[in-house]
Amino acid sequence: MSEADTSTVDIVPYVSLADASVQDHSTGDTQFPGIYNDALFLWAMVDTEDGKRYELIRELSASAAFDFNLHECSTDLWTHPRNVRFPGEHDLYWGLIMWFEREGRQIVYPAHAEMRARHRMRISLGPTEYVWKEDENCIDVVLTPLPTNVTAIYVPGLPDDVGYTSSGCTVAGSIEGSKITGGYGGLDRMYCLPGRSAHNSKIAELEHYWFVWGSVLSDGTWETGNAMLGPGNYATATFHRQGEPPIIATNDGVGSKVLWETKGEVSQPNRASLSFGGRTFDFEATHNAAAAGISLGVAWVHGVMTEVGGPTPVKSWSTMEVIKSRATPRD
Repeated sequence: MSEADTSTVDIVPYVSLADASVQDHSTGDTQFPGIYNDALFLWAMVDTEDGKRYELIRELSASAAFDFNLHECSTDLWTHPRNVRFPGEHDLYWGLIMWFEREGRQIVYPAHAEMRARHRMRISLGPTEYVWKEDENCIDVVLTPLPTNVTAIYVPGLPDDVGYTSSGCTVAGSIEGSKITGGYGGLDRMYCLPGRSAHNSKIAELEHYWFVWGSVLSDGTWETGNAMLGPGNYATATFHRQGEPPIIATNDGVGSKVLWETKGEVSQPNRASLSFGGRTFDFEATHNAAAAGISLGVAWVHGVMTEVGGPTPVKSWSTMEVIKSRATPRD
């Protein structure tokens, strides 16, 4: 674990927005000085033609594909999602992988012969799209990064230097054989010092809440946001409405409220408000997206994020990630 309590250290994040076309998608990516890409996540929240809402997540490292979850989310905020694929119960591929570069794309090769024969997996990462296919009629997805929509976070200093990138994407394809009619997803990557695991580095400890959203406006343009809330005043936030300058804020430049609701013995957040760059965004939960498997004490709630006084989205997908051991109401 990190050697210092992050709540007592002055944490200064450096945040920028970049285009996916200039990212190094290899495991040798050196965009942050002295730290390396230890783990990455492909993820999406999607609606399908048969009227279902899914959340899907796959984690990879430089040498293994070792966690995943595909579940159907409930519109009842107090009902747990239906697990479709979950490690040890309804498997996808997990085991050794190798990475190869082909025509500017990073290709994942499943190297465990027995698991590969039972569970097909095809993943490739390139400057214009991320292809993600698993098993027959299970996950067949193409994620297309939106322009200037990679949030990059670099946090040097005690207790350890860390970094994070989150690329927001449109989503096409199918889930369980049903065509995707809309959604938002991405590629997230965690960076830490050599010899460390990203999961017990500072970047993991800093997260209490993480909001990611993508909305389509009436003229067909997108607006996207990414905001992380941590201990003390630690916060990062980006917002980009196509055709307008992006907004970036950190720490005291980000205001937040997160309201929880209790039913019986269960408490969970269902509404939130974020204020930065002279704008306020309200989150309203619509789906229970909590997961087992990959969660490691993490819960998800899907909802709709709208700017107060801004244009009303035609379609919107938003997720609030909650670190259950650290997140508390904020009012």
